[in-house]
Amino acid sequence: MTALCVLPGMAAVGAAELAQAVVPQAEQHPYFDDMPYPAWSKLTAEQALKDAPVAMRLANARLEAIRSLEPAQMTFENTFVALAASTRELERVSDYLRTRASTMDAPDVREAQEALMPELNHFYSSLMSDGRLWDVLRTAAAQPWVAQLSEQKKMFVEQTLDGFRDNGAELPADKKARKAQIEQELSELKLQFGKNVLDSTNAWELIVTDKARLAGMSDNWMAAAQADAAERGYGTPDKPAWRVSLKAGSAGTVLRDCSVEETRRLCWEGQCTIGRGGQYDNAAIVDKVMKLRRELAQLLGFASWADYKTKNRMVNSGAKAMGFVDGMVERLMPTFRTESAELLAFANMLRGEKSEVIAPWNLRYYINEYTQKSCSLDPESLRPYFACENVLNGMFSIASSLYNISIDELPTVCLQAGESCPEGKVEVWHPEVRFFAISDKVTGAHLGSFYLDLYPRPGKRAGAWMSPLRAGASGENGAPHEPHLGAITANLTRPVGNEPALFSHLDVQTVFHEFGHMLHAMLTDTELAAHWSSNIAWDFIELPSIINESWTWEPAALALYARHYQTGEPMPTELVDKLNAGRYFLPAINNMRQFCFAKLDLEMHMNYAERFENRNMDEATSELLAPMQIPSGVKEPSYMRRLSHCITGAYSAGYYSYQWADVLVADAFGRFEREGVLNPAPAAAFRKAVLSVGGSKPAIEAYRDFLGRDPDPDSFLKATGIVK
Repeated sequence: MTALCVLPGMAAVGAAELAQAVVPQAEQHPYFDDMPYPAWSKLTAEQALKDAPVAMRLANARLEAIRSLEPAQMTFENTFVALAASTRELERVSDYLRTRASTMDAPDVREAQEALMPELNHFYSSLMSDGRLWDVLRTAAAQPWVAQLSEQKKMFVEQTLDGFRDNGAELPADKKARKAQIEQELSELKLQFGKNVLDSTNAWELIVTDKARLAGMSDNWMAAAQADAAERGYGTPDKPAWRVSLKAGSAGTVLRDCSVEETRRLCWEGQCTIGRGGQYDNAAIVDKVMKLRRELAQLLGFASWADYKTKNRMVNSGAKAMGFVDGMVERLMPTFRTESAELLAFANMLRGEKSEVIAPWNLRYYINEYTQKSCSLDPESLRPYFACENVLNGMFSIASSLYNISIDELPTVCLQAGESCPEGKVEVWHPEVRFFAISDKVTGAHLGSFYLDLYPRPGKRAGAWMSPLRAGASGENGAPHEPHLGAITANLTRPVGNEPALFSHLDVQTVFHEFGHMLHAMLTDTELAAHWSSNIAWDFIELPSIINESWTWEPAALALYARHYQTGEPMPTELVDKLNAGRYFLPAINNMRQFCFAKLDLEMHMNYAERFENRNMDEATSELLAPMQIPSGVKEPSYMRRLSHCITGAYSAGYYSYQWADVLVADAFGRFEREGVLNPAPAAAFRKAVLSVGGSKPAIEAYRDFLGRDPDPDSFLKATGIVK
């Protein structure tokens, strides 16, 4: 028997005894509280250290009850369902603490994560390779009652058995021990990688006191950069300063818009410090992660980490994922070469010279300038039509109409420790966080609620993401499920002074994207909470989010929310046309960048020994991706130094999922285009076939249910204009 994790001082107790001990102490264990919404002021790092051990004891007691079952006692509910529910308190501690770490990072939160991660990882590693549990599950799966289960429940039985097999349940004791060691080391490495990325991002800044060095930057950007500098003590009203950081919308926007090459170069060099150099260097960490993942995959019977991770995805294998990426790159390449020559000629014209390279700090600037010239579109001219409230109201209005739901904002409060939450308000972790509830218009059922945290701040992780926080338990006898709970976190353009936040079109795409994930979570309606939200084939997970971005381009949708923040006038047709003209301008260049990330990710997780091991990672990366990039003439750091998606996130050997989803979306959205982009009929079909089923059905079947056939890869190439 493989012992599960029991922290020091935790004697084993019976499930009933422990449950009775915990219930009266709910006030002492706020992470366990079954209130509709978390009391964030009580969910401190210190409290996590107190609640996690109790949560493990509770989980262990439940697991022991499952281990003790005789075949005649076994039912679906006391085996497979009980197993899924056994760790609910522990998952809350982990999920809520992770939310705090990614939105309000602080030393005590880091210390709590570092203290808990070894125990949590050991617990889950031991759980999935527990011999006694495995014997019970195999025995239960062979009982006659399994044949009488619904299709969703039968699927869950098979998914559970596959999960145990794929995670080493049948390994001998010595290999189980090695597996646990590897997973523990990987956990520590990923934690350090994430800290290095965040700390190196926060460590860099560029303070500009000469306004001329920021020529080309918009008034909105300049005002935000000046306010950012002033908050940190730089500049005065008479002698202002402007602060450039590595947060979203700062250095990246300089690289796109600033006409001063030296300033662009400094910002690019700043980006190169992320995960690179000194105490923040991630190269050795990536090397260890790749070697350990390869060893772990082979220990579990897979040829590579990519094969292990893709087994239950739509592509089914690393080779098929690589085949997809390489095949798409091959089809992009002729157009990519043509576009690259055109861009290089344009750059040479601007700089009055003949060169065969474009420096990396100039690439985005030249792409933007070429796009503006060719499409007569200045991206900053769009901002006045994308005030935050207009965008949110339009996004919610579109979703409400399409999916027959209502979305209502609830009043919030951010509390200090010891304060009580006023009646009628929802507690949030920061004053800027908002809260919304989603209900079904037909049944009136409260489907779920979500937090919305839109703006960057110190201690907040870069990027944007949707976090599934709590699955609502399935209803009995046809009753609605309990409300789901999630959060959208982003780093969009902040409001400045008395002006509202004016989003770029990329900001608009971002919030629509994450809300697409949220709709998927909120509209999931399955028999089992285990099939909720992200518990689906990972290369299918981006379909709902990317398809939701489509309404940021459609003229009929833009007419509902793209209105001037001062006059209320709708975005002029001419500007809408220019926006869409630029959508697929230089499509091969713009898509090739994403395929570079996907290629790098897969090669590292399939062929690390051959391509990267015992080599300089930056040089090996450049060699791999050179055929897919415009020559820069500059040595560049490997993007894997900071590609958190593939190291600390869920996209290891999975970055191709974004491009895979682009193919699915181009095909699937065709139905909306044929039947009407604001027509509730195709949306109702999409909700029924895709959004509501979660992971309760194979992804390809859900896709076929909506479209009536398998996806056509040419749809994407034709939609972008790469193939006529």
